[in-house]
Amino acid sequence: MTMENTFTVSGDYEERVAQLLRLTQQLARLAQPSAAPHLHDALVELEDALSDHLAALDNAAEDDKADAEASGWAEHERQAWHPLRAA
Repeated sequence: MTMENTFTVSGDYEERVAQLLRLTQQLARLAQPSAAPHLHDALVELEDALSDHLAALDNAAEDDKADAEASGWAEHERQAWHPLRAA
């Protein structure tokens, strides 16, 4: 059965990668019920691996945020968004 789909991703490159991994995970999940036994097992393993990779990306993003807070860079970035006050 042929299905034609169009997907749009947005955001920065890291967000786009995560969106595509989540999409692939969902498609692997949807393909499992109709798959032959060996393919079903491979799709389950793929879904699990994608889940692990998504978790690794989330953890890395949280670690980067924590590092930015610890180094003071995050505060510097927050202050850069505030307009200067008139004296």
